[in-house]
Amino acid sequence: MLRPHRPLLAMALFAALTLAVTAQAAHIRVTEVEGRVSEPSGAPVVSARVELRAGDVVLTSALTDTGGRFLLSTPASWSQGWTIRAERLGYGSVEVEVAPELPDVQIELSPAPIPLAGFAVEGERDTCSAPEDRDARALWTRAVALSLPGLDTLGIASYTRFRVDTVGTTGGGPPGIAGAEDGQRASAPLLRLNWDRRVSREGYAFPVRRMDAGRSYESWSYPPLEADFAPHFLSGTFGRLHSFHTDVSDGSGWVVRFCGRSTNRPHLDGVLEIGADTLLHRVEWHFRTDEPDEGAGGWARFPPPEGDGAPQVILPTESVTWRSLPGGGLVRRAQWYEGWHLVAGDSVPLLPQRTASGDAASAPLN
Repeated sequence: MLRPHRPLLAMALFAALTLAVTAQAAHIRVTEVEGRVSEPSGAPVVSARVELRAGDVVLTSALTDTGGRFLLSTPASWSQGWTIRAERLGYGSVEVEVAPELPDVQIELSPAPIPLAGFAVEGERDTCSAPEDRDARALWTRAVALSLPGLDTLGIASYTRFRVDTVGTTGGGPPGIAGAEDGQRASAPLLRLNWDRRVSREGYAFPVRRMDAGRSYESWSYPPLEADFAPHFLSGTFGRLHSFHTDVSDGSGWVVRFCGRSTNRPHLDGVLEIGADTLLHRVEWHFRTDEPDEGAGGWARFPPPEGDGAPQVILPTESVTWRSLPGGGLVRRAQWYEGWHLVAGDSVPLLPQRTASGDAASAPLN
């Protein structure tokens, strides 16, 4: 909610509203901004990322709840030119200017084609052959320190929405799936520990045979970095297997390139997007393998902490992965997650019962 103090009569008219600002002669102090993100039909958009921005700088951010509501605690006095940006995989993003007289910010996101175009991390051989940038490693270490420890001892689970597309095929590939489907994603800590050990021993891809239109072909199996194995990006194993190099540094944060130290087995290279808060915002990666080189890769986006001083949970809100098919074209999978639930022990959480609207009932992380 954005509202400065008003004269007495105006305050009486708006007495039912919660005032979260204090007016001073020279400026307006805004302490909270709240609102709702919805579809054109009025249905809430759950887990949309909402950012309060001053130009290109993100002042604070939050995710919408099951009712599409958000609440942002502002770090400074309200300033002309602040904007709110809302985005969600499967919707067009929207940016609106913040005005102090608005009692409630209503943002409407329209469904849009899921951005499934594959991101290919081009080989930066000169960068990767250079000595490691100590400042880049320090940034990664800082992101590790701000993340939730002990995820490797927790069972995790989430409701998901996903969509699979096959594009650019010349025949023989599986048909694309229209629209999005519901699913679940869950794993026990032992499963992720086994992935970590296998990556340490053998690298980031393992040979398999797949079936396509009645024919068998050689392919690779890749660890689920886009889902429950995403905490690997801030693990000790990842740090040992990669060197770090600063690509971009500006007021909004850093783009840090990571390069595989051992290139004689399947490995990764890609980029970490680290914000000015030194939290990990986004990762993009490319799998480097022997033949068949499927050009496989992906990206994942991570949520901000749920409160001031809270550690960041490195589990994605949305992700896209892709790999090429032997007949041509790409198979690409987009996923987004309603919210991860965590339990201690070698088990997976029992997901909360869905509401009549199809959303998961709100429940805190254990």
